[in-house]
Amino acid sequence: MPPGGSPLPRRADVSRPSPDSAALRLAFTRSEGRNQRRSDGTVSIEARRFEVPSRYRHIERVAIRYATWDLSQIHLVDERTEQVLCRLYPLDKERNASGLRRPLDPLSAAPAAVTPAKGTPPLLAQLMAKQAALGLPPAYLPKDEGDPP
Repeated sequence: MPPGGSPLPRRADVSRPSPDSAALRLAFTRSEGRNQRRSDGTVSIEARRFEVPSRYRHIERVAIRYATWDLSQIHLVDERTEQVLCRLYPLDKERNASGLRRPLDPLSAAPAAVTPAKGTPPLLAQLMAKQAALGLPPAYLPKDEGDPP
């Protein structure tokens, strides 16, 4: 006790809270890019294949984070922000060998039908409706190269 008889006043708490165990585990991982196999939507990591969810099947090269000593925690991350998108799981080779495949989720909603605006000429509206019914991209007419500008 100090000579005055009262204890020293406490100072403000300047400690920082420690991150949780999941954040610490992610901090000690390696970040790499891998090419996704188009046939079954998997990536290879140290001679083991891991399934990428079907909603990410359009990405040709995926960014992953993993620890070389623990392949039970593999994450798919966004390359730009380094934010974890989902966890990757090992490919079940027995289920894969059965020949039955998992159904694929649709990549996006079906394109909305084109509705002509009011005042659109009738022939143009008919052509737009026909083109929308076909589901094909709009026709393209190349510019003639021989015409002077």
